[in-house]
Amino acid sequence: MNWEDLSAMPQAMACDLLEPVPASPPFRRGRLRELGLPGLQIGGQCRMFRACLNLDLCRLSDRHGRSTKPGRIFRVNRRDYYMEQDATKKLPFAAASFEWVYAEHFVEHITQPQAVAWLKEVRRILKPGGLLRLTTPDLRHYVEGYLDPAAAFFKAHRAEMWKMGCPPMETRRAWMVNQIFRFWGHRWIYDLDELAYVVRKAGFSPGSFARCAFRKGSDREVCGLDLALRRAETIYVEVRRR
Repeated sequence: MNWEDLSAMPQAMACDLLEPVPASPPFRRGRLRELGLPGLQIGGQCRMFRACLNLDLCRLSDRHGRSTKPGRIFRVNRRDYYMEQDATKKLPFAAASFEWVYAEHFVEHITQPQAVAWLKEVRRILKPGGLLRLTTPDLRHYVEGYLDPAAAFFKAHRAEMWKMGCPPMETRRAWMVNQIFRFWGHRWIYDLDELAYVVRKAGFSPGSFARCAFRKGSDREVCGLDLALRRAETIYVEVRRR
């Protein structure tokens, strides 16, 4: 594997057993609650959580030859729930369907206009008072890392990427900045102000936006989903639907 390979998103994943859930879109809050799905995780690929519906673009297939279908809910290995869905399209849920939405390192994979449209959809499907927790690589970390004579952030980040099984990273400062734009399938990198801009543009009220920290936030279960390996490079924010 080389760094160019990381620009290609996986198109398929495998599991042992898929079972279609007998429900049709638009999915409503009552049916989702019956399934024990108060929340929605977007863009987690094969990383699934039991307390929510996991949604991603990737197709999931089982050892019996069954595959997911866009916009339908499937039970995975009799444990988790998954939907194959392009998150930049209209989401197949009724208004006010979810108590919370969680998106870790997703928003940087779409264009900024797509991000605004996606956030409008998130606002629509959140109930009043509902929570959005949004995490993404922080441009400020990379700029400060570039200017730091000791390059401490870049050194720590290279070590974390090596632990994740990524190819060795170059030590040149310009390469370290460019890779966060060039690779991983990224389209737009944010700092705090840029995140606040797209959140406001999507219709969330200005006072609903707050910066938080790794596994720190207003809901212990939701912020507990943060992945430790991404901690050093990540900015964490929460937004309330008012």
